[in-house]
Amino acid sequence: VNCLVFLLWQNVRLRRFMHKHFTLSLRGIVVDYRFHTLFTHFWSHNSEGHLLANMLTLWFFGTECVAMLGVARFFQLYLAAGIFSGFCQIAWPSVASALPIPAKYRMWAYDLNLGASGAINAIVAYNILTFPSRIILVWFLFPVPSAFLGTLFLAKDLHGLYTGQSHIGNAAHIGGTFVGLAAWLALKRRSVWY
Repeated sequence: VNCLVFLLWQNVRLRRFMHKHFTLSLRGIVVDYRFHTLFTHFWSHNSEGHLLANMLTLWFFGTECVAMLGVARFFQLYLAAGIFSGFCQIAWPSVASALPIPAKYRMWAYDLNLGASGAINAIVAYNILTFPSRIILVWFLFPVPSAFLGTLFLAKDLHGLYTGQSHIGNAAHIGGTFVGLAAWLALKRRSVWY
């Protein structure tokens, strides 16, 4: 679906439609009542590199999660994380404006958001929490324990939220991570009873 939506973005005639229906903004939800964009934004990507990075990450971490969770539960996790992470991303400017942090001067309620990173972060978090000592080869060269790598990514996103100097969806990433954590905790607790 991500690749198909990316191909639709390449058609110049569809660009206005895609911006209207496949990006997420607070204005789109509150003023224009485009609630469906909470669902559609996480199928969109703004460049080949963005799409490739997300799809490779999904493949590396998601394949194993599908085997553990089953297709239906995996898809539920992906959808829940995509929707929740989008909500986090559009809510963050309102939260940041009330905090004494540098980000409050750099956040806009009308910024357009897209990408599957929030949903994918849930999958990555679930996988890392399931196998925290697994070694991951960063750039296929540097061996790093998965829990350490996950902590680094979370720290990077928290720093981005604080400073507001990032053009990526840090709030969406963190929201997705929390959905992955919640799913892991719920399924771990459930497995104790079986």
